[in-house]
Amino acid sequence: MRYFVLIILLVALISCNENKDEGKEKENEQNIEQYQALKTLDRNGRYTEWYPGHKQIKIKGRKDEEGRRQGIWKLFTKDGIELSVTVYTDGKKNGHIIVRYPTGIVRYAGRYDMDERVGEWKFYDQSGQLIKTENYGNAK
Repeated sequence: MRYFVLIILLVALISCNENKDEGKEKENEQNIEQYQALKTLDRNGRYTEWYPGHKQIKIKGRKDEEGRRQGIWKLFTKDGIELSVTVYTDGKKNGHIIVRYPTGIVRYAGRYDMDERVGEWKFYDQSGQLIKTENYGNAK
């Protein structure tokens, strides 16, 4: 009889620990999901990546059938401030680019021709004052 009671107690103890472990696993999965970025790509090629917690968009743009960036792509801070706008063609930077400080003030602006810097680029300090202008020449 003692063995029977002992076996029942052991089974109850093991079962109780398993339930605790399952609860911890579910809690850990929820915490991990909260801190991972969410990435979506719809059938029209619209790509969106969210910051962890899924409350603010981090990156958005379009991809073609081969997964290459196309058109206008935007990058945002966790607070929703637009950090950059870049134009792509077939996965290459091809057009205007504007990059901002986290405050929203323009850091630099220029133009690409198939990943090559071209034309006049302007660089600004954190107060928005022009500090440098560089000319990268014409497209090839």
